[in-house]
Amino acid sequence: MSVTDELLANAERFDKGDLPLPPGKQVAVVACMDARLNPYGLLGLSEGDAHVVRSAETGLKPDWSGEAFSDLDADVRQSLQRIAADPFIPVKDSVRGFVYEAETGRLREVKN
Repeated sequence: MSVTDELLANAERFDKGDLPLPPGKQVAVVACMDARLNPYGLLGLSEGDAHVVRSAETGLKPDWSGEAFSDLDADVRQSLQRIAADPFIPVKDSVRGFVYEAETGRLREVKN
């Protein structure tokens, strides 16, 4: 069985289709594409709890505004500033930024 066949078999067991589209915890998480990072497991989230957006890994840069990280703290601060300035994000009072330290599995908060 190929990996694709295995993934398709797993998808057939999906039983969360009745969950509402808006996230239950009213939160969005922006995380690196690093395969070692499981935002749901790390943060104790279940399906339907949060919107999770994965951004590009170091060295990869898509056509959209996500960026590769050469200075993690500076780039997280820049992202926080972009969110603060975005008129399409109406509630910004609880926006925070973190760096995931893959070696330890810990999150380190970056102050804006």
